[in-house]
Amino acid sequence: MSLPAERGTTTISERALTKIVERVVGEEEHVTEPPHVSASLSGMVAAVRCDVTIRYPSPVPRVAGEIRERVRRRVRELTGVAVENVDIEVVGLVPEQRSGDERRRRPV
Repeated sequence: MSLPAERGTTTISERALTKIVERVVGEEEHVTEPPHVSASLSGMVAAVRCDVTIRYPSPVPRVAGEIRERVRRRVRELTGVAVENVDIEVVGLVPEQRSGDERRRRPV
């Protein structure tokens, strides 16, 4: 096994980081559509912005907080990059579909 000083380094591009964040945000159960993500990277520190559409009536502040923490934790686990800033903008709400929803029934 090589010594730490002899090992190479791994670098990650902003594009790769963006794709990872898109995947992480998409794992959130309340997110209904693929998010739009932008990221900036300075060394091993990142700032991320996510535009998301979530299921209504999910509690928006709680869901945004969960997404924020998930992004910070998972990106660090997967890449070693510390995400210092995560801006979440909820750009849409999609009503939850119910099995007996009257609006979907049509008279025959």
